[in-house]
Amino acid sequence: MIPSVAFGCPSLEGTWSSSIEKFETFNKRWANIDNKAWSFMIQTQGHEVITFQSNTMMIIATPELELKMGERKIKRAPKEERININVLGCTDKNIVLKYERNGVVKISQLHFENDETFWEYMGVAGRSGNGHIREYYTKTQ
Repeated sequence: MIPSVAFGCPSLEGTWSSSIEKFETFNKRWANIDNKAWSFMIQTQGHEVITFQSNTMMIIATPELELKMGERKIKRAPKEERININVLGCTDKNIVLKYERNGVVKISQLHFENDETFWEYMGVAGRSGNGHIREYYTKTQ
């Protein structure tokens, strides 16, 4: 990867929505997830909207969700987060971001299938939650 974001990098600028269709298509076939985890994930995916501004900030908006956990229903409050980001590097198909979310510094690699779709892995390698799960986003604006 090259350290410059000015040459040949995909564009983050704009609004991107989590895609439940792409999430299901890939993860039903490839992910290593048990049925309970799948039931939870399928309720939470496809709702998040991320707006990237000038490669320096992302605004993550999640609507109120009602999740079914067995016989119980749990409401998850709507949330909007404004997060400063640093682009660490890129290629023509990837961008690596560094940011702090919920008090934890994170590094995410965004993999671009084309100008309208990117995905990132969910979970952390070598730890619980590493089930080859991808979350997909499609450009809406």
